Amino acid sequence: MVVLSRCSRVLFLIALSAAAGCGAPRAWQPDVDPSTLPDVEFQAYLADAPVVTVAEGFRAMLILADGEDTCTTFEERRAKLEERGIARPVWKLEPDHMLDKGTLAYMIRQICRIRGGINLNLFGSVGLGERRYALREMIYEDIMAEAADFAVVRGGELVSALSKADAWMQKHRLYEVEPLELPPEPPPGAPAEWIASPTTAPSEPAQAGP
Repeated sequence: MVVLSRCSRVLFLIALSAAAGCGAPRAWQPDVDPSTLPDVEFQAYLADAPVVTVAEGFRAMLILADGEDTCTTFEERRAKLEERGIARPVWKLEPDHMLDKGTLAYMIRQICRIRGGINLNLFGSVGLGERRYALREMIYEDIMAEAADFAVVRGGELVSALSKADAWMQKHRLYEVEPLELPPEPPPGAPAEWIASPTTAPSEPAQAGP
């Protein structure tokens, strides 16, 4: 009989926890197919949803990250999130399953580029309890409320987390800012009439008559 050391048992339980979550389909079904809604109406739908699915959570994450969702299928959203490291292929999440708070926390953390503490960087980097430690970070940053990582996400909770994550990203200047469109610099000694607007080319000032 193999006897595991205390450290080995802890690592085993962490790995088991990492593989769990989002394991049951949602029983409640909405009156409208949320995948057909534009982004604004989709977010309004989320506010009233009693439980959020993985598919809905993935779409919400793309809206948070990019300001819009340009994908048309769950597979496209999954591929985009996994390519960017926001979601992990090892999770093997099903679109109709309920989204848990650990998974949501991990995705928000990746989008917000929150570094995290020692446990998250030590164990999370190798896939051990990364979602559980990510939730701790979201609680610490006041983006998500205290809860178990395996608890399912309600629609209102997701909308609240999106709003707080958006404010966090603005505060830390993570959004790209469009450069100011300035007019060309006038030649030395040119009169004030030479200055052009940002949208029009400079023109030679009118010459005074004889």
